Amino acid sequence: MSAGRTLQERVTVVRGELPCPGVRVGRVAAYEFDIPEGRYVRPGAGRRQRAFLLLDESVQLHQPVVFGPERAGWWYIDLVGIRESGDTVRVADHYVDFVVGPPGLPYRVLDLHELGEALTSGRLTARQVADVLAAAQAFADKHLQGEEHHGPHWPDFPPAALSAVREVEIPRL
Repeated sequence: MSAGRTLQERVTVVRGELPCPGVRVGRVAAYEFDIPEGRYVRPGAGRRQRAFLLLDESVQLHQPVVFGPERAGWWYIDLVGIRESGDTVRVADHYVDFVVGPPGLPYRVLDLHELGEALTSGRLTARQVADVLAAAQAFADKHLQGEEHHGPHWPDFPPAALSAVREVEIPRL
């Protein structure tokens, strides 16, 4: 391996209770799971969904195969809690989501009401909600809008960090 290259590690990503095969390269991971039969999948997209994790940003991203043809290539971003223990990465939904289309279109922020419900029901603490809100702002600032961004392209979207795992072969569990 050449100097400067980061080692690729096999990991198991656990989403909810579902273990999924994945790889980690530095502070980015990718994993895959199958979309269940009976659920719509865009023609030609296949039933295998790849998701990416920005491990230090509490961000999960994927281009949903369940989006219709008019949204092929769009991204769905979940703010998540991430816990790493050896070769296991646990992912927990933290309610706030973004939908990002091509540059020039506005991005959408979704499910803020679910974050509020998680706080009032006790599923998340005030500290956790504060962390989710900070992660949402940091994601938007770094990847979508930037402090001085006014151009027709996103400053860093899809995040350049994903290049380490975009085309990596992910072995099945």
